[in-house]
Amino acid sequence: MKKAVWEQPGSLAEAFWKNGIADIPIYDMHGHMGSHNAIYFARCEAPEMVAHLRRIGVRRLVFSHHYSLMGSFRNQRVHAITARFPDILRMYVSISPHQTDFIAEDLDQYDSMAPLAIGFKFLPDYHKVKVTDPRYEPVLNFASERRLPILVHTWGGSQFDGPDVMQEVATRYPQVTFFMAHSFSGDLPGAKRVADACPNVYFELTSLPGQHTIIERLCADIGSHRLLFGTDMPWFDEYQHVGGILSADISEDDKHNILYRNIEKLLGKDW
Repeated sequence: MKKAVWEQPGSLAEAFWKNGIADIPIYDMHGHMGSHNAIYFARCEAPEMVAHLRRIGVRRLVFSHHYSLMGSFRNQRVHAITARFPDILRMYVSISPHQTDFIAEDLDQYDSMAPLAIGFKFLPDYHKVKVTDPRYEPVLNFASERRLPILVHTWGGSQFDGPDVMQEVATRYPQVTFFMAHSFSGDLPGAKRVADACPNVYFELTSLPGQHTIIERLCADIGSHRLLFGTDMPWFDEYQHVGGILSADISEDDKHNILYRNIEKLLGKDW
């Protein structure tokens, strides 16, 4: 009988299950911070979250604050939180298409938030505004000029950020690196279609490691070289998601690609 992944001597999974810490760098490209009125979080503020990240060996968490996603918490305050833990935290400048004055301010002040700010975050499904809406254009043009990444919440079947609309935007802005948060959850054929058409698109895995065989299928259909690790922390736990990747029935190279190699190829090792 074939041994389980975590029983294979010398594997990343075996080391993780024995020691509770990953033996490689981990970059979590999709986090949040702050309380939320829909759920209780045991760890949702920076000190507790950072302590948890250090326990498991996460090198970077790139996050957006819950309040900024709702347009009521300015990105400059998120930058101040990030600056308290510059060795481990990075931020996305969160964009609400309903706050055009804030968008202009954030673009004007982007340089003062970089390098702790590495790019932008869109949540079209939450804001009910399609990514092709003109209100996103100033940010898309800014990111294109500077070759910055944008993490976009995506979902299968969504009219705001589903595969068809994201393929249109990614084709229109080839200099932008798009991180597809949740990898068009529920629409693997759509994700593959976008991957085949748009080399500037990467697929972020938040919420997926708990779904049986989905990591294996994404590696087979899209390739591990296009996948990025993320957790939605504090919505999901780092241990759950890291364990889900390391215990998946994929190659050791695939796991290295997902957890750190791909993002280091995009952003370097010292960002």
